[in-house]
Amino acid sequence: MKQLVMLALPVIATSFTSMAYNFINMIFVGRLGSDAVAAVGSAGFFMNLSWGISAILTVGAGIKVSHSIGEKNIMLAKSYVKSGIQAIIIISLIYYFILALARKYAIGIVGLNNPEIEKAAATFLLIVGLSIPFLLQNLFFTSIFIGSGDSKTPFRITTIALILNITLDPLLIFVAGLGINGAAIGTIVSQAIATYLFYRKLNQSEDLRPTGITYRSVLLKNIIRLGISPTIQRVSFTIIAIGMARIISSWGASAIAVQKVGVQIEAISYMTAGGFMSALSSLSGKAYGAKNYDDQWKVFCSGITLALIIGLITSAALIIFPEALFSIFLSDKQSLAMGKEYLTILGYSQLFMCLELMATGAFFGWGRTNIPAITSISLTLLRIPMAFAFIHLWSNSLSSVWWSISISSIAKGTILVTLYIILFKTFSRKYNTVRL
Repeated sequence: MKQLVMLALPVIATSFTSMAYNFINMIFVGRLGSDAVAAVGSAGFFMNLSWGISAILTVGAGIKVSHSIGEKNIMLAKSYVKSGIQAIIIISLIYYFILALARKYAIGIVGLNNPEIEKAAATFLLIVGLSIPFLLQNLFFTSIFIGSGDSKTPFRITTIALILNITLDPLLIFVAGLGINGAAIGTIVSQAIATYLFYRKLNQSEDLRPTGITYRSVLLKNIIRLGISPTIQRVSFTIIAIGMARIISSWGASAIAVQKVGVQIEAISYMTAGGFMSALSSLSGKAYGAKNYDDQWKVFCSGITLALIIGLITSAALIIFPEALFSIFLSDKQSLAMGKEYLTILGYSQLFMCLELMATGAFFGWGRTNIPAITSISLTLLRIPMAFAFIHLWSNSLSSVWWSISISSIAKGTILVTLYIILFKTFSRKYNTVRL
């Protein structure tokens, strides 16, 4: 528990810094009105899609680095870093090129039904997309540093980027009069600075610096093999989110803005549990690499205990103080009423979302990335038919959509924790070394 907490604290701080990154943008953009929030939120789906695509390298690289260090094979860890860096740059450039060409069509998929908002969203996406090559490299570096057991470096660098972004946003949005495009430029500059700092730190790392290491395609294949399932999971999640946004858009641009803001508030528990998930994955991966399966089980149990604490606290906060939390971003009566309802309903699933993330981290450290991916994709996909069914049953109420999201999260958390216990118990019997 102590090791998990000590490794997780900087990761959680990094996660909250990343969340603050989005919060700051949303607060400043929110002052421009719900239409501006809807435009930025629509473009955000495709920025999230780049995050999902990057998982094909970031997840596997982090796991393989933790396994290699657990085996005390530093040269192998460096080789995995070398193989991943080149690939992440190529992927990011290809993705931005496609996004730039198809941006208007992409925004049209969301179904905003407002030409002015769609035009603003497409322009914003073209500009903010320039940050993708930096963003994806930063995600890769964060994964390998945490995988190596160094969670402080990502926190320090992300904090510097946040401070820079906080400084630039009001200057570019309001003083320079660039509106939402000012927020995009601020993101580009801050992410580029973070990438530079990551490279400088990488060259100072004895365990990760890939100097004198040749590219090995077989290692890239190993990384991709572990990353395929999480990539499909994250990309599917974004595609399903776009489908849900089309349903939500039936209630107008305000409903889209409410969901975008609500997701940012809900990220309080997601980022906290996500930080522990990354730390749990690293410690579990090292234990698995060292064939210390007893510690691997203890890490999982510690993670579940923390998930219960985090989940209960955040559930209570969202259910008891929904209006106060939402009013930080949007204050008009219609948005506030929708937002209060969103946070209350999603509050019931926060505990289970935390359990899902902890179980996912345990599976990742074990190298079994396909199990959480299959479970998550299946149950997240059910949100769309559930939403339509609930809308029909509950007289076209927007809360129907929120309940479909909450119920699927409850199911994912319950099933993944149960699966890990059953599968690891079966695995431990084979080696007869773990006291469950």
